Amino acid sequence: MPLYGTLDITQDLKRLPTLPNLDTEAWALPKAEMLQLLMEVPRTTTERLLPKAMHPALPSYVGLAVTKYSDSPVGSFNLAMLRLGSRAGAHPRGFLLGAVASTEAAARELRARWGFPVESGEVKFLRRHDRVMGTVQKNGRTILDCALVDPQPVSGTDVQYINWVTAANAPLDGTTQPMLIQVDPKYTFYKAERGKPQVGTFDAAAWNADGVILADPIVGTCCTVDTDLPRIRFVMDPLKPVFQGTRRIRESRVDE
Repeated sequence: MPLYGTLDITQDLKRLPTLPNLDTEAWALPKAEMLQLLMEVPRTTTERLLPKAMHPALPSYVGLAVTKYSDSPVGSFNLAMLRLGSRAGAHPRGFLLGAVASTEAAARELRARWGFPVESGEVKFLRRHDRVMGTVQKNGRTILDCALVDPQPVSGTDVQYINWVTAANAPLDGTTQPMLIQVDPKYTFYKAERGKPQVGTFDAAAWNADGVILADPIVGTCCTVDTDLPRIRFVMDPLKPVFQGTRRIRESRVDE
C-alpha cells in the first residue's frame, strides 16, 4: 500500500494564503545565489505535515534554503524556505512548510501570486572564504543559523533542484477553495559548489514544522543561477491522490 500524508489543509483555511487569481505573471530572477541544505528527519515527526494527496519521501528529509535575489520586480530581497521532501505521484517535490522574506513587498507578492506561506523578517546571506552562511530572524529572535562548510566546485549538472508545492486558497471554477499549487522554476547555472551542511539553530515551530528534529546531513549546495518564478501551470486537489486530483490550468511556458 502506498503511503500518504495525513494533513487535511481544508480544516484550517485561515492559515492558508489566498490568491486573487491563478493568472500571475512570471518573474525573471537573474544571478540568484541559492544555498540549499538537505537534512534527514525522523518520518514520525513529519507525517502530519504532509497533505493527504502527497507521498512522503523515504527516507524523510527537509530542505533548508536561503537565496539572495539581487534583482526582481520588487527589488532585491533574500528568501529563506523550509520544504519537506515528498512525492506527487512518482515525481519528487518539496512541500513548502514555511518561508521568510527580507522585505515586506516581497512577502506580500509571494503570498498573493504563488501562495507561499511567507512572512517578513531579517534574512541574511553571507559568503566567506570557507563557508556560505544563512541566518533568519523574526521579531528579534534567531530561527535559523546554517552554513555550507568547505564548498568545492562541481558542475551544475551534478545539482538537482526539485519543484515545489504550496498550499493556498485560490479561485477555480468560480469558487475560492483550498488547493495545492505546483511551482516549477527553471535554472541556468553559472556556478555550483557542494559541501557539508551545518545547522546551528533551527526553530521548527517558527517554520510551521513543530516537532520536526533535524538528524543527519545529506548534502549541501550553493549555486549561482538565472531562475524564475513561473506562471502557475498545475493545481491539485489536497485530499485526492495526485493522479486523480491534478488539473492543468496552463498548457506550457512558451508565453513567459
